Amino acid sequence: MGTKENIHSDLVWYKRVALEVLWGVSYLIGCMPRWFRFGILRPFIVAILRLIGYRKAMIIKNLTNSFPEKSEKERAEIMRASYNTLAEAIVTTISLAASDKKQYDNVVEWVDLEGHISRNKGQDWVAMAAHFGSWEYYPMWGRVDKEVSFLAVYHPLRSEVFEHFYRRMRSKLSPNVEIVPMKNTVRRYVTKRKNGETAVLGLISDQSPLMRADSKWIDFLNQKTLFVEGGERIAMKFGLPVYFVDSERIEYGRYRIRFVEIYDGKEQVEEGVITRRYAEKLEAMIRRSPELWMWSHNRWRHTPEKQAKKFGATTLK
Repeated sequence: MGTKENIHSDLVWYKRVALEVLWGVSYLIGCMPRWFRFGILRPFIVAILRLIGYRKAMIIKNLTNSFPEKSEKERAEIMRASYNTLAEAIVTTISLAASDKKQYDNVVEWVDLEGHISRNKGQDWVAMAAHFGSWEYYPMWGRVDKEVSFLAVYHPLRSEVFEHFYRRMRSKLSPNVEIVPMKNTVRRYVTKRKNGETAVLGLISDQSPLMRADSKWIDFLNQKTLFVEGGERIAMKFGLPVYFVDSERIEYGRYRIRFVEIYDGKEQVEEGVITRRYAEKLEAMIRRSPELWMWSHNRWRHTPEKQAKKFGATTLK
């Protein structure tokens, strides 16, 4: 992974200073007791988010289109609760700067831990996750299964300082966690295979992808939706099992995570089936706990109408 110095050597000096300040503050917060981080800091962040109305219009729009059957009051309650989740995600993410401390070894309860490790021993597999709850916890799988290399696939950020912060934080989660830019996923995985290393590919698959002429639409939360297809393509190309990452909040900062198989790596399926299975599992999880999904994203910026206007055709599936 390299040392801290050469990882950040491409930053100009003042951005390095900003990075170190951000890291230092985050580390101090991470060392604080739980009651401070979630009992004081989290509500403080919630108050700020609500005061500035963080992406309020986007959240209202997404909730209205996703849950037309709910009353305005019910959707407003979900929005208020979603600010709590966003604040929680901020606190848990910056706290991971101190993730080598013992207090972070029990923030995730892995369902059927030994069984899942046994079933996939010596086998590569794909974990398809979402922006749900404290999603930065997912790469912690590298802490419990030390025989695998966990490839944490991510989309690089525009801010260089935050980009480097996240890279350092994720690299720190475990020695066998490797951060991989999305565009380098296949290349890096092939290298792992050639080296005889067992790899787990962790992908956040609920992002809004680039729209193509052959992009396929999936019915998701009452809307035609595009999904990132990278997880399916890699699984089909290399015959890898695919697991949906089902997450459940136990309490603020603590989650119960289970891996639900949606493809065994051998089944003959048509193109798009794995992604649709992922979308179905994700929708069920969101309907179970809608306040835990990240509603502030511009998830539905693409539509079949825009596709038809740009490419002259649509592919409805």
